[in-house]
Amino acid sequence: MHEYTSKVRIWELTCPGHLEEVGRARRWTRDVLSDSGHADDAALIVTELGTNALLHSASGNQGEAFNLTISRTPETVLVSVTDAGGTRTTPHVEHPNENDTHGRGLALVSTLAQRLHINGDDKHGHTITAELTASPKTPNIPLTHGYWCECLVNGGKLGSFDATSPEQAVRWVRISLMTIAMALDEEPYRRAQHWKNHEQPQALEALRQGEPQDLTLKHRTTQITWTARPVTFLPLAHRQGRTLPACTQTHSTAQLTSRSCLVPPQIERSGPT
Repeated sequence: MHEYTSKVRIWELTCPGHLEEVGRARRWTRDVLSDSGHADDAALIVTELGTNALLHSASGNQGEAFNLTISRTPETVLVSVTDAGGTRTTPHVEHPNENDTHGRGLALVSTLAQRLHINGDDKHGHTITAELTASPKTPNIPLTHGYWCECLVNGGKLGSFDATSPEQAVRWVRISLMTIAMALDEEPYRRAQHWKNHEQPQALEALRQGEPQDLTLKHRTTQITWTARPVTFLPLAHRQGRTLPACTQTHSTAQLTSRSCLVPPQIERSGPT
């Protein structure tokens, strides 16, 4: 078919095995699909699939890479990420419990996409393709874009917060950080003050650019980590016409309606032990 009459357009990008490349791939995806209603969903899918490729395959090794392909027609957008192999298992959708901090990536992708295809093998690499289709039968339900913040103590979740803006996310980190600062030893206390006085503006600007942020303090045998990252919040109601991931079944109506979004996690004033 002549290139000027073809309705199929294809873009390809190779990303070296560094986590910062995920941000570049996300921005590239938004640029390619800037005039499409699928731009935000596709960018989030690229973030999840690119991160998975770097963390769970040989793509994250020195000298390796993952490949990103976007295929577009007037009706469909296909987002494909191919890793470098070296995985022990075929990528699959997991259903982690409420306290797990990993395992939700493909579940989120499968919820955003109309179809999810997984091909390939451990030797040559796996290709995961998410299909986004404009269908008049599917209700046009806007997803809420925001920032997911967590506070982890020795790997266990102490508190979380869903922010609607970068400023709100940084404010949550600052308030919860300074709540315990006075109970810390001198070194972690100085680290907390340095973040508050010098690094906070940079963290805010990075979140505005779509880059996740984290802060870690070590107090004796305790490690405290705050994270903030851009996310898309899914609508939590079956009547809205979406198939929800299995993890939503673990929350009751009472839990959802009684949740307070403006209160930071309750950290004991006596500090970590």
